[in-house]
Amino acid sequence: MSKNIVVIPLDGSDYSVRILASVQKFLPPGENRLILLRVGKDSRGLVAIPQSPVTIGADMPIYASHQDATRGSHPIYATQIQESQRSEVLAELADTVRGLETLGYEVTVEVTFGDPAEEIINFVTLTPVDLVAMTTHGRSGLGKVLFGNVAEALIHRVNVPVMLLRPFVR
Repeated sequence: MSKNIVVIPLDGSDYSVRILASVQKFLPPGENRLILLRVGKDSRGLVAIPQSPVTIGADMPIYASHQDATRGSHPIYATQIQESQRSEVLAELADTVRGLETLGYEVTVEVTFGDPAEEIINFVTLTPVDLVAMTTHGRSGLGKVLFGNVAEALIHRVNVPVMLLRPFVR
């Protein structure tokens, strides 16, 4: 028997991990495989503006500023930033993963970068998934307009069930 694949988007907040108690309550470990999904901010690399054309006789590149010269010598590419963020997420979620595995769940962690709603939708669309389980703030009105609503985007744009939890904040 194959296991159901459950994607659990976690944003790094204590609020988002509250879904895990409900997952444990309703989704038995022997029947479900969990994918913890974190969407990081889309990072930009730190590279120099292209150097100015070298004039005849000049053997040194000409940059617009000292900062560009430094970045030209030691660029930091977006992929390096993303790998660093991915390592931080894996370290941050290590205890959560161990705890779920101790309960008998098979757990993997995936990290993507970009707009949270779009990245979660893309992941669910491209991965064979049976359920998305997440918390929601349940915003309405102006709060939804200003902050958006990842949960609402998901329920309207994915073709799998979405389990939402709106925990009470104490």
